[in-house]
Amino acid sequence: MPIPEEKPPIPDTMPVMVLQGATLFPHGLLPLCIFEERYRELLSFALETDRMFCIGNVLPGVDPEKHPDPVHHLTTAGLIRACVTHENGTSHLMLAGMQRVEIVGWEELEPFRIARIVPQPCLLEEDCEVSEMTLEVIDLCEKITKSNSVAASANLSGHLRGIKCPATITDIVAQNFVTDSMLRQQLLETLNVRDRLASLVPCLSMIASGDKK
Repeated sequence: MPIPEEKPPIPDTMPVMVLQGATLFPHGLLPLCIFEERYRELLSFALETDRMFCIGNVLPGVDPEKHPDPVHHLTTAGLIRACVTHENGTSHLMLAGMQRVEIVGWEELEPFRIARIVPQPCLLEEDCEVSEMTLEVIDLCEKITKSNSVAASANLSGHLRGIKCPATITDIVAQNFVTDSMLRQQLLETLNVRDRLASLVPCLSMIASGDKK
């Protein structure tokens, strides 16, 4: 069954900040420092409209300054939760992941990219296997936090046990425990929650054993 879209509503077009190796998941948080002039303009635009923009993860081997379509098309609509602008014009902000979206075209390229987007809901069929894999993921996260092998809060695993939706759990875990940029993008693009869990379990097992991924 489709998982309902996050609120507030996702607009049809959205600015895109093009970054190498950066991935934001729904229910995740991404701190950003804005200093380039084009992204200062992007931030001003977002704050004056719906406070949203996407992170465009650059495709492997692509020069984002020269390629007409340089980013992975599956990304996440992010909402600016907090923003502090300094006297020198730079800004620090916290971007909260709201909803998976697909970039289907470009409205503008300069001074910053604005994409046409379509929300992409996840697919979840809850059964015993999904429930078992979800519990295994949470158990592995507890093991990892106790071993201090990743910079995640020890309270996070307890928080995960209070969440009922497996899709939400997978996204929070991917945001906080998975560091490999290619695997993060793969998990973001995996709309089927069962398949996402099946990818997370061996990844977390490796981390728990001391082999970070």
